[in-house]
Amino acid sequence: MAGLHTLESTSPSLTYQALSPLIDDATDEVLCYSRLPARQLLRHIPSNKANMWWISDHESPQSIAPHTNEFISHIRQHSSHATELIVVEALDWLVARSSETEVLSMLQELDILTRSYDIDLVFPVDALSFTKRFWARLTSLAPKMEGESSTDDDEPWIENASNSIENDEMWTETETSTEQILVHLVNLPRVGFTHTLLAKRMLQWKRMGFDLSALEPALVISDVSKSHAIYETVESDIICAIDGIRLLEANRDKLDATEREMFNYRFMAINNVREAAHDLETLLSSR
Repeated sequence: MAGLHTLESTSPSLTYQALSPLIDDATDEVLCYSRLPARQLLRHIPSNKANMWWISDHESPQSIAPHTNEFISHIRQHSSHATELIVVEALDWLVARSSETEVLSMLQELDILTRSYDIDLVFPVDALSFTKRFWARLTSLAPKMEGESSTDDDEPWIENASNSIENDEMWTETETSTEQILVHLVNLPRVGFTHTLLAKRMLQWKRMGFDLSALEPALVISDVSKSHAIYETVESDIICAIDGIRLLEANRDKLDATEREMFNYRFMAINNVREAAHDLETLLSSR
């Protein structure tokens, strides 16, 4: 049925495994907007089956920035009655970059567009990346479709007697101004590291609200050592980000609402977090 659809998925591998039959059977045009660069996306989709765009702040002819207005304009420009299927990843990134209200407005416009052209538009998402309110609104506009996703029953969680990552009650919690619960999680060592465990760890970090676009390539790299190296780099940034947000919350009375929002965004985006931490410390030292 034409219109918007939600596919619960925790990784690109699971996403395109579930969508493979739709993409392979498509007789008309397929459009794919992915957080993976084209060379990595080609591991999941043959180049002759879809027109691909990279969701990124990096400027290139085949990239599109994660902003609602740009998405609407781009999809309008490239879709027609000859389009059969559109896949749009990074809905959580769009929410982080704009707002739930703006994204819901975009979804309403896209719903009208897809129905007028008889197009199926699929949003692969992780439900834990959204608030309960937004998830309810999303699935009312884009009903859930069947697909494979990682569940707690697939593999055992890594456990540590003094710091279980499975039990919420054993996490050291920090409430932030955005109602997120941020915790330091036990490190996943190289020995025993698998893509399944990485997907579970990403689920936990997504639940906290972090932007994990820098970590997603690790899910599709066959070399586990290289995958683990990417994980450790991102983990280091997230540790720094959590410490930065804790410092932010401990000194929230010294900052105005705009400053708190700006630093919280910089930390949750895990982009240049050490620079953000230094800027925060410098600002607080002057107050």
